[in-house]
Amino acid sequence: MVQQAISKKELTDSDLRNQQYPLDVLIENVCNVSISTLLKWQVLDANFCNKYILNEEYQCIEETYLITIEYVLKRQPHLKYEDLEYTWKHM
Repeated sequence: MVQQAISKKELTDSDLRNQQYPLDVLIENVCNVSISTLLKWQVLDANFCNKYILNEEYQCIEETYLITIEYVLKRQPHLKYEDLEYTWKHM
């Protein structure tokens, strides 16, 4: 039996509100969703936040000028400032 290739669905903000996704799936969709929704509804680690949320290279949506370390910490309370600062300096 030949398996058909399953196309990967692009995530939307609604998807993020309804389900938790693994980081690799979020990485694939980081430019398809709102950063604020991503921060509010998904549990992210410091590396992801530094590389994709705080890094201007990956900021694809207009609202990103509002994204600061303080905003990330507010939405991801399990992270510490030192985690973001350390990771940012060592990327």
